Amino acid sequence: MTRKERVLTTINGVEPDRVPCDFSANRFVVAALHERLGLSSHRALLEYLGVDIVDLRGVVDPKCIGPVPTQRRLSNTVRENFWGMRTQVMQTATGPEECYIDFVLAKCAVCEEIERHTWPQVDWFDFQDIRAGVRFWSDFAVMASGASVFQHPTFLRGLDQLCVDMLLDPDLANLLLDKFTDFYLAYFDRFFTAARGLIDIFRIADDFGMQDRLLISVDLFRRYFVPRLKKLIDMAHSHSIKVMFHSCGAIGPLIPELIALGIDILDPIQPLAAGMAPKLIKEQYGDRICLHGGVDTQYLLPKCGAEAIRAEVRTLIEQLGQGGGYIPAPSHVLQTDVPLESILVLYAAVREFGAKSPG
Repeated sequence: MTRKERVLTTINGVEPDRVPCDFSANRFVVAALHERLGLSSHRALLEYLGVDIVDLRGVVDPKCIGPVPTQRRLSNTVRENFWGMRTQVMQTATGPEECYIDFVLAKCAVCEEIERHTWPQVDWFDFQDIRAGVRFWSDFAVMASGASVFQHPTFLRGLDQLCVDMLLDPDLANLLLDKFTDFYLAYFDRFFTAARGLIDIFRIADDFGMQDRLLISVDLFRRYFVPRLKKLIDMAHSHSIKVMFHSCGAIGPLIPELIALGIDILDPIQPLAAGMAPKLIKEQYGDRICLHGGVDTQYLLPKCGAEAIRAEVRTLIEQLGQGGGYIPAPSHVLQTDVPLESILVLYAAVREFGAKSPG
């Protein structure tokens, strides 16, 4: 099977020739891997690790032709994107990490102030070269990512303030959420149209979980996010594209809601979060949704040795991979607390234990 065939077979609940896998790491880890392995391209890194999916974000993007650049530097460590979201590189005990700061809409008191923000327009982006760029990756399962209807609004408004808005100022909350939903709906519709059949997966990322519970109630999820997610999911499905939904944390109560919405792939199955044991999720929902992730980044990868990592990968593949429906991957974007050797052990173990037994 090709990488693409392997992934699509797995998503459809059929056992492939071997279990496919995915990779996600912050830019500092990616740079360190390139240096460690002596690699000079993203394709070379994915091929070295044996990865089957390519995330197009930062790899193949439309050209920005609008009045606001995709990214601009405000200082040596602070950057601002076209939404007005600001990030700063912070030094941690294990290395640099990019963190969101300065929530520029946090002090807006009325809808009129929200409207005065410089909101991006889809016409700021030129999609004419997308098809040629995506075709280069057509031997991989191709994933378009970057859509968000909850997390991205918090990067402008602040998480606490947006939660207050949903309870006390629904008009303001709805206005803000619609700004993001409407943009991503139009942006990815154009992206998928430009790529014409070359995109396999659309990834939506919205963290609704904490370590032990949901960030918001199921009622608020249904009121504010079910209709907006449904628009994005239906749009992707109209292009015959599978939909992956990412949410860290203890999101067990939302999984039936997500399945009802039409989500095809659930990511990242954070194993140490309450109620998110991968075997349990597989037993409850594995016949209705493909699982993606499951390899613990909170304790296993940062703190355990090679044999523990190998054993856990083998267990995950045995428990989740039978009959298809499982794509091993880290349960969070790999950060600098994970040793490079542990990353290499992880992907070597997937290659070793993910192969289909002869006969």
